[in-house]
Order: sequence, then structure tokens, then C-alpha cells
Amino acid sequence: MKRLVATGPGFLARRSKRRGGTPAVVLIIVLLAVGASVSAQKPDRSTPPKPGAPPALNLPPVQKQTLSNGLAVWIVEQHEVPLVQANMIVRAGSAADPAGNYGVASMTANMLDEGAGGKSALELADAIEFLGAQLSTSSTFDYSAVRLSTPVSKLADALPLMADVVVRPTFASTELERLRKEALTRLLQARDDPAAIAALAFPRLVFGDKHRYGISAGGGVAEVKGMTLEDLRAFHSSYYHPEHATLVIVGDVTAAAVMPLLERAFGSWKPSGPSGKIQSLSSATQLTKRQIYIVDKPGAA
Repeated sequence: MKRLVATGPGFLARRSKRRGGTPAVVLIIVLLAVGASVSAQKPDRSTPPKPGAPPALNLPPVQKQTLSNGLAVWIVEQHEVPLVQANMIVRAGSAADPAGNYGVASMTANMLDEGAGGKSALELADAIEFLGAQLSTSSTFDYSAVRLSTPVSKLADALPLMADVVVRPTFASTELERLRKEALTRLLQARDDPAAIAALAFPRLVFGDKHRYGISAGGGVAEVKGMTLEDLRAFHSSYYHPEHATLVIVGDVTAAAVMPLLERAFGSWKPSGPSGKIQSLSSATQLTKRQIYIVDKPGAA
């Protein structure tokens, strides 16, 4: 069955009169008039608007503490939400790779959470997920990192898991082979990706092929294929020590409450002594003029 709907200003006016209200057509005319008046007032763009006062930036203070083993701890209290972010920064990355064995630092960081403290990779992931926490590892040229994000109520349970990852990784052979295949696959895919080729070529052109910054942090195909568990264990044993690290704690905690938890989790982490000193990199040759390089990729679309 079809319905006929009456529309138009006359219908709106009659409907409004029956209800005892202002005719809708009058309201429409008033609104149109106001809109026309506003649009007629053009903004003055001849001069820029005067800037207001800059907002105040009030950063919380950084409380610097030290554990019994010498591990530096920086605490920043943020009590807005009941969360804690813990970042363990180890000042050893790909720049500390053994000469001719590039990619060890990157693979070491990737292997940290693939089993630790007697737990397999899946058991460790399940334990972290059960707490509602997140844990990740990464490495750059200048540092390696383990990052933990957790509800403050679960911090006491999450910190020992983080300590296992930092101090007691398993370095299982099955996990290394899996990550090795993934790394080789990425290198193979990069050959057909102009952006990836440019990312590999640029640092080599800037720093040269003799400087560590000029070669990929993850190493090349030969380095990835030749990497062994002994290489990873040796790198971890040399550089993952409290004197090379800083633990940054940010969140809904106080120094008085969190320091005992950190001491229990990381206090047994032993310093390496003088033998674990990180070597400094040599200076790179400075570029003195503008240059344009073309990387030919035959067959590229």
C-alpha cells in the first residue's frame, strides 16, 4: 500500500499552527537570513593572527637510582593511569658486531624472547599474555632494548619474566633456524623492492662499505647463513651486563615501592668487569660535495 506524504512550506505552516507552535517556514527564513549575514562577514587575512602564550610543558622529574649490582634505574612517576612501562636499554647494538660477522647483535635481540628462564617461546608468551602485559625486543646500531608494558597490579609478576628475557635467554636452536629462514626471506624479497634497495644503498654511500654504519644492521645473506648459537651466546655474554644498561621505569609507581621489586628481579645480574668494555667506532670519511647516485635495477617496473 502506498502512502502519500504532503510536503512543502504550506504543509509545515499548517502542521505547526495545529500544534500551536511557530510556523516552520518562518524558522527556515530566519535561519537563511542569519546564514547569509554570517557568510557576508569575511575573515581578515591581511595580517597573521597574534599567537597566544605557549602552553606550559611540565615534565615530571627523573629520579635516578642504582641497584646493588650497579644497574642504573631511572624512574618517572605518572599516576594518571594504572600502567607501567619498563625499558631495559643495553648500550650495545649492531655497531658492536664482531668484524666480518655482522648481524649478531640484531639476531641476539630477536632471540631473547624466544625462550628464557626455562620457558619455551610459547610458554613465555602465554605467561606474559596471562598477565595482560606486552613484551618486545629490538636492536639498533647503538643499543639493544627489552620493553615491558604491564598493569601496575601485575608488575611484581611481570618483572621476573622480563629479567629472564634479559639475563637468562635460552637461545634454542629451533628458534634460531626459524628466525634465520625469516631473515633470508626478507633479504630475498628486498631484491625486488626499490625502496628496500635504496635503504640498503644509502648508508653504504654515506659511510662507505668499510664502516659498520654502512652495512645493514642485520647483515647479509652470507652472515645470516653462517650465524651460530655460539655467536649469539658470546655477544650476550660480552655485553648484556648491568654496567652497560639503564632501566627506565615510567608509570603509576613510586621509587620507594618499585625499587625492592627491581632489586629482586635484577639484583643477581652480575657485572662483567673490564673484559666487557664496548669498543668505540672509528670515524667515517666525511662527504665534501653533493653527489647523485643511480642504482640500476634491471627489469624493475
